[in-house]
Amino acid sequence: MAEKKATLVRGLTIATVFTLITGAMVGMAWATLTNTLFAYAGPAVLLSAIIAAFFCVLIGLCYAELCAAMPLAGGEYYYTKRSMGNFASFLTGWFLIIAYSSMMPGEVIIFSKVASTLMPESWLVPGATILGYQFPPTAMIIVGVVAAVFFGAINYIGIKLSAIVQLVFTIFLFIGMAIYIFGSLPQVNLSNFTGPFFDKGVGGMLMMVPIAILAFMGFDLVTKAAEEIKSPIEKVVWLIPLSVVVVLFFYVGVFFVSAGVVPYTEIAQSKLEVPIEIVASKTLGETGFYVVVIAGLMGLITTLNGFLIGSSRLMYGMAKDGVLPRAFSYIHPRFGTPSFGIVVLTLVGILGAFFQFLFTLFTVASAAILLAYILVCISLLILRKKEPNMKRPYRLRAPKIVASLAIFGAVMAFLFSIYIIVGDAQTRAVGSSLFFGLTAVGLVYYFFIVRKRGISAKS
Repeated sequence: MAEKKATLVRGLTIATVFTLITGAMVGMAWATLTNTLFAYAGPAVLLSAIIAAFFCVLIGLCYAELCAAMPLAGGEYYYTKRSMGNFASFLTGWFLIIAYSSMMPGEVIIFSKVASTLMPESWLVPGATILGYQFPPTAMIIVGVVAAVFFGAINYIGIKLSAIVQLVFTIFLFIGMAIYIFGSLPQVNLSNFTGPFFDKGVGGMLMMVPIAILAFMGFDLVTKAAEEIKSPIEKVVWLIPLSVVVVLFFYVGVFFVSAGVVPYTEIAQSKLEVPIEIVASKTLGETGFYVVVIAGLMGLITTLNGFLIGSSRLMYGMAKDGVLPRAFSYIHPRFGTPSFGIVVLTLVGILGAFFQFLFTLFTVASAAILLAYILVCISLLILRKKEPNMKRPYRLRAPKIVASLAIFGAVMAFLFSIYIIVGDAQTRAVGSSLFFGLTAVGLVYYFFIVRKRGISAKS
């Protein structure tokens, strides 16, 4: 009798899917990038977030229709394959692999840096210098390695456990943000908004819209974990636009109280690892700093966990279809997880603990995932015309208008993603080189390996 082949386990409920995507979306940018956002847009960054959320809801609605029609691990890879063929689907999957894999070392780097603010100075002795490279303090390396290994192990053991962990940490994340928002609200001075709201001009506000779009990334994780969801998929896809709205509420709350309690210029000029510490200390006293930092660490944890889940499932779907090495399609017979992919991604995360220059990969992640968004929205339009009778458990209304606006927002975000986020000219050049270099590697891999051996006809 043939041994039964191991498969993914349906261990995600509506509640855990919701915390999976909201936890992955929030991260810690709300606490660490507030100075940059205010420096460009001033208090009008509130409008930047609202406009960005509008575009993300539209992109999310495109995802919702396609995910309900094709609830397969690998998500976007299959949507673009069915609409545009093998090459487009490979590009989409490759861009997402770049994006999600790049997030792993980046999140570990930020986690170790923020965690270091809670450490005694004596623990932060500079690390060893080898071949001209100075390693971070040993304590930071240990924290980063432990974080990567811990969540690698959690994901290895099973989707149910990682989903429960995600739910718990996401609750703590939002509780911390709520304490900051509502604890600071009584001290908001509305006069801080009346004069300088558009101090940086409408152009500054619009310039931050693409950056704010990047802060909503993570809603697409539903598509990666579609084969592990218990509930009917047509009910779950509604969580995609809902999650964007919920996260918007918290972002707007943070920006509103931050600019309302102190003049926004104080935060814009801050050089602190966590710029809103200025506000938290004023409104919440000595505990304010710890509330913000601990909530931020919770956000980094949920982002790390969420993208580890998503990227391993994406690799699984592509490997099962024959475009990645078969090892990535291996499902652990006991735990029902794509264990090989999880181990590889964990090792990539560990590298971030040792080599903090890998933070530059964040820029690559932003550009790559936005290109995937564009291709997915185009796929919706093509499939509506190519397969009008395709079974669609959730059917988007006014698809041409919704998808066209979604594409416009994603294209604008892509154009700004490399230029603004990474900072100085040298770092921008490195980020651009990495993005186009990794794209070239993917093209070589496709034409000289994937195309030669052929791609599975499954869709």
